[in-house]
Amino acid sequence: MTDPEREKAIKLYFIHHVQWNERIAPSLLHESTMNRFEKALSLLPVEAGDRFLSGDLNLSVLVAPDPGLPLGMRTKSEGPSGSRRYIITVYEQQEGSPEDVFIASFLRELAHVVAGLPPEAEWPTSRPERSRYKEMIECGADALVWQWGLREYSMVHLKATYPAHRLDTIIGDIEKMLREGPVAAGKHET
Repeated sequence: MTDPEREKAIKLYFIHHVQWNERIAPSLLHESTMNRFEKALSLLPVEAGDRFLSGDLNLSVLVAPDPGLPLGMRTKSEGPSGSRRYIITVYEQQEGSPEDVFIASFLRELAHVVAGLPPEAEWPTSRPERSRYKEMIECGADALVWQWGLREYSMVHLKATYPAHRLDTIIGDIEKMLREGPVAAGKHET
């Protein structure tokens, strides 16, 4: 696929996969948001991007009204391993974020999808194990973004999300995960 063909395929992908909540009034930010989704997907390695474009990964992006609290983007998955459906929720308030912060956050969510994020019903049930598992999943998504050669975007997301005193620990965890070997797509274990 040539670059112009790929750009067109990515644009069409999001036209068909982004759903705007009916309570959100159309605005000029919507076009900018669509461009940001497209840019994020175009930054992925071709093999990862092709998994979305080919339909191998079943993704919907929902732009939801502001919840009244400052929440980040989130990814939810449904269904069995071989036929999972993923939903990335982006809140209206995030449309006004700086472009690099928005794209960095969206890249992490795309990494969750590529890595095969399991539904929460498959996570450990005890609170401490569940918390550790969530941290491992987040670290795995960040490590995958780094593995894609997009570390600078990951750092933008981490700096915008976590207090400075936590960054060294998170970066150390990501580096450790990468030292242990390539982050395997679809290999989250419960």
